[in-house]
Amino acid sequence: MPPRISFAIAALVLASLAPPARAQDFSTADTQSFLKDLQQRVSKLEGAPVKAALSSFNPAIGMAFDAVFHDSNDKASFQFRAAELSIEAPCDPYLKGWAVINGSNSGVEVEEAALETTSLPYNLTARGGRLFAAFGRLAHFHDHELPVVKRPLSLDSYIGNETQADGLEVSWLAPAGFYLNATFGAYNKMGATNARQDNLDARALDEFTYLGRLNAYADLTDSQSIDLGVDSAWSPKRAVTDAAGAVTTRRNTWRTLNGLDFIYRYQPPQGGLYRGLSWGAEVLQNDERRFDASTKLPTDRVRSYAGYSFVEAKFSRRWRGGAMVDLTEDQDDSHRLTKTFTGFLTCEVTEFQRLRLAFAESVVNVPSIPKNHTVALQWTGIIGKHVHGFRDR
Repeated sequence: MPPRISFAIAALVLASLAPPARAQDFSTADTQSFLKDLQQRVSKLEGAPVKAALSSFNPAIGMAFDAVFHDSNDKASFQFRAAELSIEAPCDPYLKGWAVINGSNSGVEVEEAALETTSLPYNLTARGGRLFAAFGRLAHFHDHELPVVKRPLSLDSYIGNETQADGLEVSWLAPAGFYLNATFGAYNKMGATNARQDNLDARALDEFTYLGRLNAYADLTDSQSIDLGVDSAWSPKRAVTDAAGAVTTRRNTWRTLNGLDFIYRYQPPQGGLYRGLSWGAEVLQNDERRFDASTKLPTDRVRSYAGYSFVEAKFSRRWRGGAMVDLTEDQDDSHRLTKTFTGFLTCEVTEFQRLRLAFAESVVNVPSIPKNHTVALQWTGIIGKHVHGFRDR
């Protein structure tokens, strides 16, 4: 609206609210003076800055606490696993950032600190920094988000705990009639406890780890859906420090870690969000030339397999339960197999507090190794706005 019209409307409104006056009380000079003063006051109001609270620019902040009472073969302990501080906010209209800082008995660590674009053309998204690489399904979940108390051995040994990676990812959302997303990543290494490379060391491009992933989602019926994913992480070469302290890159040291995952969900229409069934599974294949831990000399190339499958049922708003089976071949000896069977019962006390009871039995196909029995009670709580919260996907 033009300024003159705005000013005229404001003058009329104020004049209508003023008490009636006799015609002789206002001369032409008085009227012009009154209108000039009113115009100055309106100009000051239009030019005044908008008042905002100092906290309006603060990022969303939350914290997750995770503690476990753990009894394994009659030896018990309380384990403080994490106090996980998460921070997230937009940097500008085209970029957002987040950070996850984790404190535990082993110290304080920056688990994630990354930036992600929000408005690239052609359905592209780029993210970079320290992030959880988009490999598999449960491997890029934090410990307190898993359906079980302890991370499956298949993920812990083949990936190296979570898929923490320093690097860059680019994703493309295909314009299809269903959800189809492709991701390419390049990192120093993949896996928080993966010791094959060091994040602090510079390296040639053929010593990085490269990831390709294709993920699809589709609704089968009004109450059933399925997620499918296939991925491969490839490291062309591996630098090794030999017994004499010399760094060498030996031939035939490439490594591939391939994965296939799916999750099926059944959500009955009459049950809302609090009833349903999920069935998920993931299979991993690791192919690499192994190295002797003491001599640092290369040994045989070993191809080994691992994977898990779990079922989880929602009984009500608070209660859910299920079971998981994990099969893991040793990466140095594929004939050595570890089987882990886990049953779990979860109580969502509120949206921000959860209790979980789990029993697990681990068996190795070596007669001299006894079975391992574990009982665990997990207590997780969230303060504020946690970035990922209690995740079902």
